[in-house]
Amino acid sequence: ALVFDFGGEVYVWYGLDVPPRNRKMALQLGGQGERRPGWALFGHLSEHNETALFKAKFLDWPVRADPLGGEEGRPEEMTHYCTPECPSAHHSEPQPCDAKALLAGGSQVPRTVLEGVDVNRGCGLVAMGDGQQGELSTVAVDVWHVRDSDEQLLPPQSSGQLYEGDAYAVRWRYAVDDVGKAQHPGGLMVRDPVRERGVCFLWRGRRCAIDGSRASAFVTAELCGHTGAQVPVVQGKEPPCFLRLFRGGLVIHRGSRQGDGTDAGSLRLFCVAGEVPEEARLLETECRCASLRSRGSLVLLAACGGVLYLWHGCKAHASAREVGRGAVRRLVENRPPELGLNGTSGVTVQEVEEGGEPAEFWHALGAMDRKAYDCMLQDPGRYTFTPRLFHLSARLGVFQGEELLSPAQMEGVVTAMPFLQETLYGVPQPALFLLDNRMEVYLWRGPQPGDTGGAGSARTRWDAERRRAMEMTLRYCKERNPRRPPQAYLIFAGSEPLTFTNIFPCWDLDPRTEPEGEAPRGKVMLVKDALERLNEAQAAAPCGGPPAPGDRSL
Repeated sequence: ALVFDFGGEVYVWYGLDVPPRNRKMALQLGGQGERRPGWALFGHLSEHNETALFKAKFLDWPVRADPLGGEEGRPEEMTHYCTPECPSAHHSEPQPCDAKALLAGGSQVPRTVLEGVDVNRGCGLVAMGDGQQGELSTVAVDVWHVRDSDEQLLPPQSSGQLYEGDAYAVRWRYAVDDVGKAQHPGGLMVRDPVRERGVCFLWRGRRCAIDGSRASAFVTAELCGHTGAQVPVVQGKEPPCFLRLFRGGLVIHRGSRQGDGTDAGSLRLFCVAGEVPEEARLLETECRCASLRSRGSLVLLAACGGVLYLWHGCKAHASAREVGRGAVRRLVENRPPELGLNGTSGVTVQEVEEGGEPAEFWHALGAMDRKAYDCMLQDPGRYTFTPRLFHLSARLGVFQGEELLSPAQMEGVVTAMPFLQETLYGVPQPALFLLDNRMEVYLWRGPQPGDTGGAGSARTRWDAERRRAMEMTLRYCKERNPRRPPQAYLIFAGSEPLTFTNIFPCWDLDPRTEPEGEAPRGKVMLVKDALERLNEAQAAAPCGGPPAPGDRSL
């Protein structure tokens, strides 16, 4: 609970899991202090129900779209609480969502509209605001590394070398040539002069400590000639028009750029991502066997020896292999100094398949260890599908699922690993996600605050939400295949098995996220078994209240 004093406005703000005792103390604290005029505003708000007037006090308040299509948030006039002995009627079980509708989908990939033009994938024919079509072409791309004290314009060979601990301003100048204009009575085609347009993407890596306003201030103050839009871009959510600016040469390094960024000594391992070669990107991951993915392609670079291995997993799709080949070609052409390829010596490219790696390949990774990752060499299955991910939550009394799509996803193209680990951990916790991996379905439960044993409405709501999530997961599996539903597994943050983590291109094990209850690392339990245990614990609790706080495995 927090108290904000803006002079003529005082707000008491509650998080979703704040117990009634703390809320009461916050209310008392907010009412104390100096005497204020009669027109002064005193309000109390809850998480996700903040007023527009309150949010306007913050520079970087995130824009949240209400999945129900209503207003973003509505202020609460009165808050109801549950007593420790028995939950009140105000916190009844949320209404279930339709598993069939969830399975059918309907979510659309977000579009990038600039000055009334849907720029689509940043090239070719695009839709104009007046219903006409235009031919989009890139004029120039400039990239600045934005630091705390200054900025650095990157040379062309380094423009596609970004670091996950940094922020960058990417200015894209493009032109749209109208096609299909109306004709004069004489039959001559009318063509307007081609106007150059511009946009500045403010890209921030997942480990970046620089505030987004720092890059925005740089664009405003330094790029005086830039009159276009400023579009914030977060690592892992890059739109396809942004990826295409680098023509398949985008590399996202671990850490931060140091000095001139030159690195000629260490071994480097990158996971290949992208739907088409022109949008390829390399994501640096730890150089070890556990980073291999049987459904993907990876690049192992030993710059000091002038050797580059393009490794294909045994279940890598043909389109993913082609994207990997395109990314390697761009590396050899650009020879970025950040990868130690700026010398005059040549680079030997070796394309290897899983199961046929040379000894030098395994020596670079430490030692051959097929058990360190989810090796599919003995799996006869055909992996020609794209996993689906749903964020499950209860808002305004309705339990719902929102399908999450990669902004660069392309219809008809198989994407084996379309999501990042931050997709799960980057939302308020504890969170619930359903991951449909075709062969099996996972219900992922995010990290839970340490003090979950307190009584009150927060624990009651969370128990009801978990129950709805498990029930909905089982219905989803039944809708998927009524005769032979896929197995549904409940997994916890910090105890994800390899079959789950290998659906993501990179996975960092956070030692602060300890496995919960009876679920050690790598172990799972069936959703139907967990639901039975939760119902039994609920029935044994007094007044049908929440289960005993000590059982964190439910």
